[in-house]
Amino acid sequence: MAASVKVKWKSQPRLSAIHAAYVVATSSRCSDSKTEAAIAPSSTEINQRLLSASLDMGTFWRRLIIEAAEDRDDKTATEIALVASGCSELQLDSMTSAIVNRIRDCRTVMTSRFPKLAEQLELRGRPLIERFEAYGPGLLRAVGNFVWDNSPPKDFWPAKVDGLLIQPVLGGDGGFDADGGRFWIEAMLTDVDPSVPEFLRVVYLIATASMSRYTRDMSGNTSVSLPWGIATVPIVLMVASELELVRSEPLPIETACRLWHIGDATTASTLASWWNEYRKNPTALPIALKALDRLLSDSRSQIQMPLS
Repeated sequence: MAASVKVKWKSQPRLSAIHAAYVVATSSRCSDSKTEAAIAPSSTEINQRLLSASLDMGTFWRRLIIEAAEDRDDKTATEIALVASGCSELQLDSMTSAIVNRIRDCRTVMTSRFPKLAEQLELRGRPLIERFEAYGPGLLRAVGNFVWDNSPPKDFWPAKVDGLLIQPVLGGDGGFDADGGRFWIEAMLTDVDPSVPEFLRVVYLIATASMSRYTRDMSGNTSVSLPWGIATVPIVLMVASELELVRSEPLPIETACRLWHIGDATTASTLASWWNEYRKNPTALPIALKALDRLLSDSRSQIQMPLS
C-alpha cells in the first residue's frame, strides 16, 4: 500500500553544491544571483573541459547529481559521470582531477555563502515535510488506485525512500533516482504558486520514481515506453483536487509543468489538452497514454521543423 511508503528526510549540503553547479552550468534560471556569480567560473570551466573532450554535458551533470545523491565522494562520482558521458580511459584521470578541483571550489562557495547550511535546511524543510506527512500517504494511495484501477501491484510502492533536502537555487526544483530509492528537493519555505502546493512535488517525484522503477523491471512490457512521467502530473493534481488541496478549475497542469520543470510550454499545453479529452472520454489508461505519446511526438516534430 502507498501508505506504507516511509520517507527518511536528510539535509544535504554536499548535494546542494553539486546541484547549484548543475543549475549554473546548464544555463537554467538561478534564483540566487550571488551564488550564481560565485559558482559560474568553476561551472564554466567544467563545461569547457567537457566540450573540448567531446563529452555529453547533459549526461555528465545528470549522472553526477545521481552519484552525489548516493553520497559518493567527489572523485568516484566524477569518474562515473565522465565514463557515462563518453570519456575514454586515457582521458579519465586528468579530466577527473581537474573537475574535482572545480567541484571543491563550488563547495567552498556554498560553505562561505551558507556556513550553517545543514541546520538551515533542516529548518527550511519542516513546513514541506509536515504537509507531506499529513497528506502525502493518502495522495500516493489515491494515485496508485487510479493508475492500477484500485489494484496496484504489491511491489509497486517502495517500502522506504530517502528525501534529500537541498538549498534552493531555482526557486523550487527536484529530481529522483528510481534505482537508488531516493529523491531530492529544494527546501522551499513557502509555495511558489498557491495553486500548486510545493509538497505535491514530493508526491509527484515518489509516484514517478515508483512507476519508472516498476515498468523498467517489467522486461518486455510495452508500458515501459509510455509517458508516465508526464501523465503523472495531472493524476497527482486530480487526486489533490479531490481533497481540495488544489482548487483551480481546470486543473493547473501547465502551472505544475512550469514549476516542476517538465517539458516546455508546448508540452504542457499538449498534456492539458490530452487530459481534458481523456476525462471527457475515458479509455483504458495504457491506451490513453499511447495517444498522449503520439501527441507529444507530433508537437516535437512541429517544433523541430526548420523555418523557411
